[in-house]
Amino acid sequence: MNRQTVIQNILTNYGEYITEETIIPLIDSGVQQGLSYDLIYLGLKMELCKLTGEEFYCTSSDMARAFNVSNEEMNRIIEQSRQELAAEGKDPDDYFRDVKATRFMI
Repeated sequence: MNRQTVIQNILTNYGEYITEETIIPLIDSGVQQGLSYDLIYLGLKMELCKLTGEEFYCTSSDMARAFNVSNEEMNRIIEQSRQELAAEGKDPDDYFRDVKATRFMI
């Protein structure tokens, strides 16, 4: 993902709530802090979901890309986090959900 893709995706999905002039400094700030564009995008999406009342969701692959780790490593981190949440008496499904992937062959 690059800067323009972040801008385009955010405006496409949340353009009625935010402007490009508002997004650009947020992206630039993230870059200055050393964040990847994938992580910046997910952070913006998460905050905009809070503001709009939408549920935030992303895939483990999205998270792996954002944190620059392999899919296998991210899945291990998620499983470890689920165990820690359960040990604390919290429901891991409130934080992580398994969903069935649907694939089509043409």
